[in-house]
Amino acid sequence: MATQAASIVLCIVVCPLLAQAQAVTVRGVPGPGEPISRSYIALADNCRRLVHERANPADAVAACKKVVDEADKFEPNSHFITRRGAYVFYAAALIHAKQYKAAMAIGDKAVAIVLRGHDDSAGCSAAYGVRGQAKAFAGDLAGADKDLEQAEAYERNGLNSPAGQELKSEYSGTLKGLLMFHAQVLGAMGNKSAAGIKREEANKL
Repeated sequence: MATQAASIVLCIVVCPLLAQAQAVTVRGVPGPGEPISRSYIALADNCRRLVHERANPADAVAACKKVVDEADKFEPNSHFITRRGAYVFYAAALIHAKQYKAAMAIGDKAVAIVLRGHDDSAGCSAAYGVRGQAKAFAGDLAGADKDLEQAEAYERNGLNSPAGQELKSEYSGTLKGLLMFHAQVLGAMGNKSAAGIKREEANKL
């Protein structure tokens, strides 16, 4: 199972997903009544830059860990979107560094914030999407399948929202990447019919 998961091409969904996650994080920082320090913003910007460049995964992991450490200092009932964004990018950095189980654990924290109900569709999609990727590469294809279904549902809702219409290409690109990655997961599970349905939907975007 893990060998099958390892054959999935990482950048098919990680790159567009992170582009969307970055946009969501920027829109949510700072939130109303939740000021964010310039030092935090600088740390978060550096984390995102290193994740997108993918030149040195170890540097990205270290940089994003600093952001998460700072985000964890916020009160539990505050800065929901800011904290979710920190966890999404840290999980992505861990995936690039092939630390899949650690990425799953951080993905759990991102999803836990989403379940509080304070995020938008794109942010929810990013949380489930990055955890689904981590699960796929860790060999938990069934778990990845479930998370990716959730991520796609949120992204479709986002695409049909006013914000999604304003950023149609970004939302469509993210959904297409999720669907193509999901198709590979389903193919690795032996479900060729479901994989074909995902590819068909992706090709229409």
